[in-house]
Amino acid sequence: MTARQTAVAAAADLKWLTNSAALLRRPLRYHAREAKWWGLVRLLVDRLGLTLKAAAAAATAALDAPDSAPPVDAVADPSGSAALVVDLPRYESIFLANLSRALVLETPRRRGRTTRRTTRDAVSAASRYGVDINLVRSALERSPAERLEMLDANLAFVRAMKRAAK
Repeated sequence: MTARQTAVAAAADLKWLTNSAALLRRPLRYHAREAKWWGLVRLLVDRLGLTLKAAAAAATAALDAPDSAPPVDAVADPSGSAALVVDLPRYESIFLANLSRALVLETPRRRGRTTRRTTRDAVSAASRYGVDINLVRSALERSPAERLEMLDANLAFVRAMKRAAK
């Protein structure tokens, strides 16, 4: 990951990340796990008003908790009258959306001309792309009449689902 991708995945400004890393004396590494931690720290600082040091401790406590206990008490006072609870599954879904956006939209373009890959073999190209070739082969083994019957059955199914949805 690049610095910009890390910032987008953490939903933070790159300048905020570098300044916060300097204040915490924590090296800024550019990968998804660090971006997840920084994103939670930024959320706790910006939205809840925690200090940077307290937010860092709370984020570490929340992300180090086992996955079996979804609402995690990141910080609690000794008397137990107040606690900061982090809903990790909800935060994880928000973070993964930000990470996806960072990896798709913030990927730097490569310099120079693009290389043209001319593939003569369409089957291997489709397989590399992720198409299940076995389904294509099984459909091609059928006669044209059988394929039309299959299409008619699919059409009847789609129409029945549309009727059921109304």
